[in-house]
Amino acid sequence: MKDFYVPKASGPIVEMGNHRGYVNVRSETTVGGFSMSHVQVDADGGVPPHIHRREDEAFYVLEGLFEFIVGADAFIAGPDDTVVGPRDVMHTWRCISPEGGRVLIFFTPGANMEAFAFGFAQKVSEFAVAGPAAMAAFAAQYGIEMLPPHFETLPSQ
Repeated sequence: MKDFYVPKASGPIVEMGNHRGYVNVRSETTVGGFSMSHVQVDADGGVPPHIHRREDEAFYVLEGLFEFIVGADAFIAGPDDTVVGPRDVMHTWRCISPEGGRVLIFFTPGANMEAFAFGFAQKVSEFAVAGPAAMAAFAAQYGIEMLPPHFETLPSQ
């Protein structure tokens, strides 16, 4: 490891539309082992169902409540809860707190997802116009398979 200390609100920021995050630990720092981002999520912000083919994803909830679906399991997670989205398993999440929320998101290995996130951030306004098919085609280049929405079946608490 070469960067042993990362001050609050530092690292490159990635704007993903309804959530944004500081990439606090870059994969190059961990020799590709993992990356970690501190993500602020708007109310009802999150990501569509998807499957990572190249990395595992883990979430540590700092603030707010989040709905998750991982495989066939649906649940609500809050502060200090951890959720894992393993590679090759469908997962999705969204913030259900009216004030939004914050999570730490880890990817292992980290380089592929970092490349996706930085590329996506450059095209986020383009995807808003072009629609889900354009976003899915972009994601596929990084081994991410986008799927139809699932939250209509998840009860809120």
